[in-house]
Amino acid sequence: MPHALGINNCIHALVSGLSADNAVISPGSRNAPLIFHLHNSSKNCYSVIDERSAGFVALGMAKASNQPVILNCTSGTAALNYYPAIAEAFYARIPLIVITADRPPEKIDAWDGQAIRQKEVFKNHIRAEFETPNNYDNRSDFSAIAEKVNTYFENGIPGPVHINVPIREPFYADLQALTDPKTENYKPRNLEAVLSLRLLQEQIGENFQGKNILIFNGMQSGEKVSLRVDCLAWQTVEISDITANIPSELASWDAFLYSHIKSNFENDADLRPDILITTGTTTVSKALKLFLKKHKPVKHIHLSYFNEVGQLFETEPEIVTPSDKNSYSPEEQLIGMAMWSPYKKAWNEKITRFHTVFDNLKWEEFNEFTAVKCILESIPNDCILHLANSMAVRYVSYLEKELENKNVTIRSNRGTSGIDGCTSTAVGEAMLTDKPVYLVTGDLAFLYDVNGLWNENLPANLKLIVLNNQGGRIFEMINGPEKMGEASRYQITEQHRSLKKMAKHFGLKYEMATKHAMLLKKISKMVRLDRPFMLEIETNPMANSVFYKQFKTL
Repeated sequence: MPHALGINNCIHALVSGLSADNAVISPGSRNAPLIFHLHNSSKNCYSVIDERSAGFVALGMAKASNQPVILNCTSGTAALNYYPAIAEAFYARIPLIVITADRPPEKIDAWDGQAIRQKEVFKNHIRAEFETPNNYDNRSDFSAIAEKVNTYFENGIPGPVHINVPIREPFYADLQALTDPKTENYKPRNLEAVLSLRLLQEQIGENFQGKNILIFNGMQSGEKVSLRVDCLAWQTVEISDITANIPSELASWDAFLYSHIKSNFENDADLRPDILITTGTTTVSKALKLFLKKHKPVKHIHLSYFNEVGQLFETEPEIVTPSDKNSYSPEEQLIGMAMWSPYKKAWNEKITRFHTVFDNLKWEEFNEFTAVKCILESIPNDCILHLANSMAVRYVSYLEKELENKNVTIRSNRGTSGIDGCTSTAVGEAMLTDKPVYLVTGDLAFLYDVNGLWNENLPANLKLIVLNNQGGRIFEMINGPEKMGEASRYQITEQHRSLKKMAKHFGLKYEMATKHAMLLKKISKMVRLDRPFMLEIETNPMANSVFYKQFKTL
């Protein structure tokens, strides 16, 4: 088979056989055949030139669609720029299909341009990897790889899958659009299972009667079935991470625990669970990790369909896969008295007392914390709220009760918890949803990922809220960095860039707020306008630090 005809058929077989609706492409030469066949396939294609940003745009799309998204780039360092998004997708269990064009084997280490050792380059942070043959004699070899990828997503833990494609020249000759075979796209089941504690104790041979049971729902985890546990009104305590998108029974539990870090939870032994039941994966809450390490449960049960769990609390979790018969009906209850247990009362009484002092902080003052409270009160119901790492996601975790009954979906890149890609991820989700997408981010996280706005497809539903304190001021608010002395300037990284000019450059509507009354007006305008919008909230670093320290000493 002539080379041009062979590569045409083989690349088409690979691309058309992949079960994905959307593809994010970064321009290049070596990936020209892949670009051509992606464009001429039934897939929706988007161009994002910066590969690091492109990786996170695809991540946001995968979050929005709950389906794998294709990422494609040329060879060499272009592929390496995908790595931050790949690592995030690995730990956050987000499905991505990463297709990297490559030089053929004889060009590797031959001092040829953009020829690096690409095979297995992501091996520590991917779920599966494949390399296509470096000749194009057999279309079925490429079809078989596509089928293996599809099968993995049907049965494996969601995450990034890498396909490396060595491509020889000539690759522009006789490119020909071919007809896509009908491919059944991967459709997640999107089911929710509410599990019965009564049946769960029977399944694992454990007696829950009279036990102090704490249920914790961690970050959404890509489970084939979304798991919940029935929370008994008088016996169990249920709390959820802000990224779990499951309501907590006790509002502001993270703020409450955080305020107790200073005492090392010495007076909180009555909150120690006998049994800890967890779902999902990680947590934003440093305080919960410290609390459960201090007051360890006797038994930790982690509910999952995947044989993978982290040692988040150093509690030796036992993975339990729910049996098919474990389903809950409201009539099923554990044997016990229909009144609050001492354990339940202890949690409720302490958090109720905490709310009294928390609510009495001077919320009328203007600083980042109070501004975020105002934002949460003002954003519309049924929106999607992206939270950048550093302080933004922590503020919202502490202020969880402001989102009660608002049906807001929380997103945050907490797989690796980096600041890279926060804007790009929000952009990617906004490109695939009709809901308004809000991003609350700090100035450094925004500047670090400003190329997320270098995108011809910026949608009208994208709303950026930038907390600008002229640097990485988290290091002035947490314990420890004060010991750095003059060296702290390398952590804080002061900056005085004009966000207004950046907004104009990227075509965003821009407004600024420096006090509460102004902030309310600007948020109202942002909600009403149907166009990409940036709201800059400028705060005083000293005022931010003073208020936060008051919060920590409650």
